Formats: sequence, C-alpha cells, structure tokens
Amino acid sequence: MINTKNILLVMVALATLTVFGQNTKELYMPREFKQAYYNETRSHEGIPGKNYFQNRTDYAIKAEFFPDTKLLIGNEVITYKNNSPDTLSSIYINLYQNLYKKGEARDSYIDTRNIHNGVEIKSIKVNGTAIDSSLFSFFSTLLTFPVPNKIPPMSITKIEIEWKQSMPKTGMFRIGTYDESSYFIGYWYPKINVYDDIVGWNTFGYTGNAEFYSDYGDFDVEITVPSAYNVWSSGLLQNANELFQDKYLSRINEASLSDEVIQIISKEDRDENKITKEGEKHCWKFKGVNLPDFAFAVSDKYLWNATSIKIGEKRVLINAVYNSKSKNFHTVANICRKSIDYFSNIALGIPYPYPTLTAFNGERNGMEFPGMINDQDESDQVGTMFITTHEVAHTYFPYYVGTNEQEYAWMDEGLASIIGISALADFMGTVEANIFTQATQQYINSSAKLAIDIPLMSGTHHLGDFTSSFSTYIRPITAFTLLFDYMGKEKFYQGIREFTEQWKGKHPIPYDLFYAFDKVAGEDLGWFWKPWFFELGNADIGIGKIEYLSDKTIVHVDNIGTFPIPVNLMVKYKDGSEKKVKLKMDIWKTRNTSCKIEIPKGDISETILNTNTPETYYDNNKKIF
Repeated sequence: MINTKNILLVMVALATLTVFGQNTKELYMPREFKQAYYNETRSHEGIPGKNYFQNRTDYAIKAEFFPDTKLLIGNEVITYKNNSPDTLSSIYINLYQNLYKKGEARDSYIDTRNIHNGVEIKSIKVNGTAIDSSLFSFFSTLLTFPVPNKIPPMSITKIEIEWKQSMPKTGMFRIGTYDESSYFIGYWYPKINVYDDIVGWNTFGYTGNAEFYSDYGDFDVEITVPSAYNVWSSGLLQNANELFQDKYLSRINEASLSDEVIQIISKEDRDENKITKEGEKHCWKFKGVNLPDFAFAVSDKYLWNATSIKIGEKRVLINAVYNSKSKNFHTVANICRKSIDYFSNIALGIPYPYPTLTAFNGERNGMEFPGMINDQDESDQVGTMFITTHEVAHTYFPYYVGTNEQEYAWMDEGLASIIGISALADFMGTVEANIFTQATQQYINSSAKLAIDIPLMSGTHHLGDFTSSFSTYIRPITAFTLLFDYMGKEKFYQGIREFTEQWKGKHPIPYDLFYAFDKVAGEDLGWFWKPWFFELGNADIGIGKIEYLSDKTIVHVDNIGTFPIPVNLMVKYKDGSEKKVKLKMDIWKTRNTSCKIEIPKGDISETILNTNTPETYYDNNKKIF
C-alpha cells in the first residue's frame, strides 16, 4: 500500500505521445457481431436486444447400450422450435461419435482401438416424411440435408432419427470405458446444431479439441441395459421403484433427504450382486428440464455414495460413483455438496439449477456435463477438491449460461476456474490470492511464445493442442485474476452475477460479458479488455532508470510487454528501512509505457517489483546498488 506520509506523489509519464484508452464500444468487432447489434438482437448494455431469439430442441430418446460390445442403438423424436425470423431450408446435425470414424480429420490423439466405421443412420423423417439417404451430406462430424417444405419462422418441426454406433472401448476424449465394465456415455445421440443470431447455423464439426455449443430443451430418455448394471444420468430417475431392491430404494430415499453421506452400494453389496430386481434387462427412465445436453453413466462394479442439500425450496440429490480401489473419491460426494452450497449461497449467490448431480470416477483430465462430472481419482485431497470444485463450477458456465465453447472456450473455462478456485480457497481456509499465484505460474512459463500466446478472440476451433490449452485456461485465468484484484472480490462476483442473470438459459458472446463487467465496475474497462483479449503482447514490467534529485528520488517503472498489470514496488534503503508502493493496473490505462514514482530521498540498496505478479520475465524486476 502507498504510505501517504512518505510517498508524496505518483505521476504518469508518457514515453511518447499520449494514446488514450480504448472504449469497449470501440473494440474490434467481427462483422457478424456488428450485424447482430444492428439487428438489435444484442445491446451495448450487455443484455439481450429487443429482437433476440433462440431456438429450442426437445428430445425423446429410447436407447439400448450393450456393455460387452460397446454398441449403442437408439431412436429419437426431436421437437425443434424455430424461434428465429428466418426460414430454414436445411438442418445440421452433429454425429459426435464420427470423431472416431476411419479417415476422419482430428486435431488430437485417438487410441486406434476406438476407430470404427462411423455412426450408422438407419432412417430420418421430418414431419413424417422420410428423407432419402441420397440427400445426406457428411462433413467432419456433421450431417446435413434439405428439409421438405422448409422450416418457417415461429414453427415447430418433428424430426425422427434411428441410428446405431460404437462407443469408445477406452477412456477417450471426455467419455469412454473405465474399469472394464464401467462407462461414461456422452455425445451419444444425433444432436441438432445451434442456429443463432450471430452466424445462423453453427457448422463446426467435432474434431476432438474444441468443445461444444448447445441449444436448450427438455429430455425424456429411456436407457435399456443388462439388469446387473446401474445407470446415472443428467436427468432425474423416474422409475426407481421398478428397478431397485427395497434395501437400496430405502437408502436412496434416505440420502435424498439427508445432509450426511449415505453409502448406497458398498463393496459387499457388489459382491452379493442383488441390487436391482430380477430380469434380463432393465429400462431406466429419466427426465431433464431445460438442459443443453444429456449424458449418462453405466456400471456393474462401481460403489455409490449419496447425499443431498437443500437449495431454496428444493433438495438436490448428489451422487458419487467410483472404483473400489480409489484413494480419495469416497470424499467427492461431500465436496460436491459443499461446492453446491458455496456457489449457491456465497460466491455466486445463484442457486444450483438442477435437481441432481452425479460425480463419476473416470476421466483423466476431468470433464463436465449438465448435472454430471467425470473425473479421475486424484492422488491427494487438495487435488481432489480442486478438480471437483472446478467441474461443479462448470454447471454455471457453459450450462446455466450457454456460452459457445467452439468459439470462446475461455469464457466458460476462465470463469469456472476463478469461482472454482474461490471455493477451493474457502474449503482450505486460505484466500484466493494464494492459489491464484500458483495458477498463474503457467503464464510465466508459456506467455509470449509464438505458437501459443495468441489473442483470446481468435476462436477456439482454430487452435491446436498447445495453443488451445494456453488460450482456454492460462491466459484467461491470468486476466480474470488481475480483474479480480483490480475490482475486488465483491465487485468481481457482482460482475459475474450481472452477466449470469442477464444470460441464464441464453447464448452470450464475449462483448456481453465485457459490458456486464463495465456496468458493475462503474467504468469502461476497454483499456483492459483490448490488450488481454484482442492483442498480441504480454505482461512484463521492469525497473527503469532512477533519478536522484535534491529532495526526492524518482523510480521509473517501464511497461515493456504493454499489457496492464499492477505495480507492486518495494524500495529497500541502506539504513534497513523499506518503502512499499502498490498501484492498481489502471496506471497503464492510457497506454503509457512508463510511470514514475516519487519516494523519499535516501541511500537505496535495492528496488524490487513483486514476482508474484504474473509476468513473462522477472530478470528486470530488481536493481541492486
């Protein structure tokens, strides 16, 4: 902090001509976004415009999964509501499992055991009319075809699809086979692409790296599996009485009303193998309301813990299903419970939106789904808390708020990371800043590299493995950490709440986020958005020249990398005294390349810039005399 008794003046000196800060409305904007503002589907107040529209897709799906062969056979009835002002002549459908099709283009590694012949479409009907397969066009994982009689504005279209496909034989790209007979099934049904006010049909296929973009809808799902298997899903189970033996039904009911963790299925229960009612197969029936996607998990070996928590007038059922050999996953149900409580009542103050949450013990890198998370067993408790809080945080982004991960994955990963870290800090009894310091270490290691550090507004689907990781996680986490420090915790979370309340159940773009934070900050933050999200550059400040005057000393701090970051200066004098100066990052808002700080006259031994501030280089942060 600035000591007002000793620090007489902080002055900004421009190295060249004054360059004033960029306003948010003046930020670079692609033409399709400009058109959206012109059409008034968006507004510069950060809220949906008067002409905003959003299409809706409801799914009624019946599927059977064969664990031994990994084959999934399904049929679905899609009710598609075109709320747009446009007449649609074609439909675009994503067949995600074509990621594993022979010869398909991919941008990440695929285990060759998972390669297959692709999704087999047996039939498609539109409003009862069969579509001739000769009209099908396939590219990437997309299927498109012309629609008989087209789809008029404000109309409802019924689409019926029968298909079959193979699911991954290993744990692969967020889903797959774990523990031989335990499976996480995601991206498993033909799914209508988003038609929005920005580009119309979003026609990016799934190549493995970039994630997803989904419309909202209700799901009525029936999943048939052999009777020895249990199923958990994004939806709420409707027919538990038809499936479980009384002992287990009683435990489930107890957990649904309990604040304590109840073990539904133990190792002994699995050994006994009398969990479900007798029969060759069981049909598990689920319903999900206003979900952007639907996933499910299947196992005949995993253990099952459950608890619940009251959020508002409802209780949320929380499940953790896991390998009996896991070290820490038995603690995950309670961590999920605490995370839901924290996000609902403290950091965000926005109630958890779904009636259930299931944590499945599987995916190496962790993955989120509506009402579900898929994580590996971490080797220590801190790692377990970190991955759990992060994935639960994704409930809000990109699900409660429907961000476009194919274009701007940094929106959901950046925000989920920050609120996840906040929850983790609370659980550990520390402050966010301590964990932020560790989180931004990767920025120090990787920033300003040619093939990695590119502007965040570049579009996620363009990025390769290494670039994507930096742009999706490291740079946005660093940027949001700096904004957290600048605005303060309460205002920062108020900014997230403002954005979330305006765009819950909708499809925001980055400018909507920028305007929401501007409003809460009470200032135009264009000077921050422009460098950190739109420009090539990096964070790097250093000690410049030092002027010794008759009655004072002036320390110059140079902004070498051009990105705004705070200045935390310590001056040590030879008599053992110290002076500290802390300046917020808006010291650089006019794009000045240097600032000068007046300090009391004295014999200086060292000038040091704090190396906990994220920078690319630290070798210019100290001068010794």
